[in-house]
Amino acid sequence: MKYSYVQLSHLPDEILMIIFIKLHNISLLSSLIGVNKRLNKIAHDSIFTNRLTLLRFLPVPVIDFYALARYSVYPLPDSIVDRFCLQILLEIHNKIEWLNVEPFSMERILLATNYPNLSGLGLYNIQVENTVHLFSVSSFYSKTNLPSNEDIQKTFRDFKDKQIISCIDYFQKRKHSRCHIYSYPYQLKHYEDITNNFPGRLFKCVRAVGLYDEYPFEHEFLLRITQSFPLLEKLTVINQQRQNNKRFRKSKNENEDLLIVKYPHLIQLNLSEAHKDYHEQFLFDTKTCLPNDVCIHLNYRLVNKVTRNFRRNTIRSNCAKISYVLFYNRSKFPEHLKDYFSHAHIF
Repeated sequence: MKYSYVQLSHLPDEILMIIFIKLHNISLLSSLIGVNKRLNKIAHDSIFTNRLTLLRFLPVPVIDFYALARYSVYPLPDSIVDRFCLQILLEIHNKIEWLNVEPFSMERILLATNYPNLSGLGLYNIQVENTVHLFSVSSFYSKTNLPSNEDIQKTFRDFKDKQIISCIDYFQKRKHSRCHIYSYPYQLKHYEDITNNFPGRLFKCVRAVGLYDEYPFEHEFLLRITQSFPLLEKLTVINQQRQNNKRFRKSKNENEDLLIVKYPHLIQLNLSEAHKDYHEQFLFDTKTCLPNDVCIHLNYRLVNKVTRNFRRNTIRSNCAKISYVLFYNRSKFPEHLKDYFSHAHIF
């Protein structure tokens, strides 16, 4: 068999884009920008430049085999931060819509250039002693000794044409904090790591949402999410805490039943890292109304409990609407499973 040798430069732009999309955009930008005009043009495409995560997530070893993977945040190597601050950010600054940063390199990155189209800022591992000088205030009043929303508003007082929204969370179990800062109206198509501290408002552009918290998501909170994101298509729920009010089917006004949460545009739901209560929350037709042809990721062991070995009738209505089921922690499927998910491809 005869083999041909093809250099990267011989491939058409369309093929290069397909290859590059599979790569981490920070490594891609660091490798391609400044090489030649052709690769430079490709690297400047908005698909690689509109959202930058200038930090590293490294896995934390866990003893429990069944425990969820945990990650710690670390800064990028100095050589990469230097390259971004001295060249790359200056070239693509007007295309950046979202920045994720950590305290050790945050100041250099934020002061490297102007970001005229920045809509959101994710701050990881906030430590007041290392970041207080970036906020133009002398005191902090939040219970966890973090900058308050008022402090952050003062920091962005020069953004006169945009309303700045901020949301600060501290996670006791993981011993770290996170701050969302973005301009409103919000123009991005995704909103990640929403907690119970979510300030609300209407987000017409968002199609993908991620929920994460160390406190439970109650029925009323999920109803607020659907109201804030009316065109929601993809939803991921990460929460290991059981719901407090799941046994109560009455709202705070005891004369009213809880409203059923509806997701009319949902095409993908991921509950693989969610407590059993959220499998109930989304599968019970008395709590949630799923649309037809939704793809859903579930924990098999938990679903088996919730459905009582796939025989519980209150879940059949939503399960019949599912087109694809991807099970995690799966075991041997019972013969009647296909009858329960009557229209679904099961994996």
